[in-house]
Amino acid sequence: MKTHNISLESITPDGLTKFGVMKKSAMKIKVENGELHIPAEESKVGKSRHHVYIPGKYSLPFCVDMTVNAHAVQASESKDTPPLEVNLYIGNGKVHFEGGHISSNDILTVAKTGTVGDSNLTSFVCYNDMPAKEYVDISVMFGSRLMWVKVSGQYCYVSKKMPYIELMENNIVPIEFADGLDFSICGGTYTKLAIKSLSVTEYENDEPSIPAEITNLPEMSPFELYVKGLPHELHDEMFKTDEFFMREMKSCLKFKRTIDKHGHLTYQSPCGFQYGMTYFGTHERHGTNWVQSPKKPDYTSDVLNKLAESSPKLANELFSNIQICNPHARECKSRTTINFEGESRQVCRSAISLKWNPSGFEDLRQLVTAASEVMRAAKE
Repeated sequence: MKTHNISLESITPDGLTKFGVMKKSAMKIKVENGELHIPAEESKVGKSRHHVYIPGKYSLPFCVDMTVNAHAVQASESKDTPPLEVNLYIGNGKVHFEGGHISSNDILTVAKTGTVGDSNLTSFVCYNDMPAKEYVDISVMFGSRLMWVKVSGQYCYVSKKMPYIELMENNIVPIEFADGLDFSICGGTYTKLAIKSLSVTEYENDEPSIPAEITNLPEMSPFELYVKGLPHELHDEMFKTDEFFMREMKSCLKFKRTIDKHGHLTYQSPCGFQYGMTYFGTHERHGTNWVQSPKKPDYTSDVLNKLAESSPKLANELFSNIQICNPHARECKSRTTINFEGESRQVCRSAISLKWNPSGFEDLRQLVTAASEVMRAAKE
């Protein structure tokens, strides 16, 4: 075991990119009162993120320990307080933390990526207290059998299915990482970051045993971890909706569920109908739309009229929530016409916004039920 206590003065904004090109940065960092201060990205110093680079390269297995203090900077063009972001880049992968900016009970996000190979893997989410303007101890262990993340003494992510583990088990190390992996750290677009301490511990034959408290901790699926990142009151509704989409609607709409690296959850039907959700800090929304295609007719008008037979109030509410298309966009390919109860409206992608609460999910299931009835009739 060899522990490298990284001198804060040795950390620099200049370093090698993943393509091996030296990057020069105009970003101003400073060490003051025993902390390395990294400015938020909103100060205009170029188009790239505000990375700071750690000297040296380190060989797996290893553990990164750091104590950080982050707080959000109010965006001048927005009234919303932006979420906190802390990004630890290791080789071709990263571990991404998102945290609270109002209370100490917000969300911490851990993005599952490999330290080698493909870095565009699915994001995973879990809860943890990551308050703003307070010191937070973070440990990221890339062990030979298990990867885990611990924040303020709490294990918040554990996985034995990381890509690098399989490579290590087969004694495969890409040539570009034969000499070890490099590190960099950055905050988010509106996150000021202070690093109080940073160390990297490399292991050879003395890798620590897996902590007892996580030995039997089940590994959640990407969807389970995504739902865990939602507000508590929406957990049951999202699981219920997923069961409804993937089982009850399977015979007709045949939804396919995806979660991309940007945190967009999507259920898409081959007929063109889809439901999507985005949850990122203060940015939360969900709704349905119809993929525009000559081979996939937009049945939104039929769906709303079918829904009106059983729930006229809801059908009228959803019709009023459809996104209106910009009348000045003359060549807009997403514009379509929706006819409902004698009224005609030019809309964009037939996008219907839903309420961000449990009743909104009940409305969603009623809307999808009407869509399935319309599509079943269209096939007959």
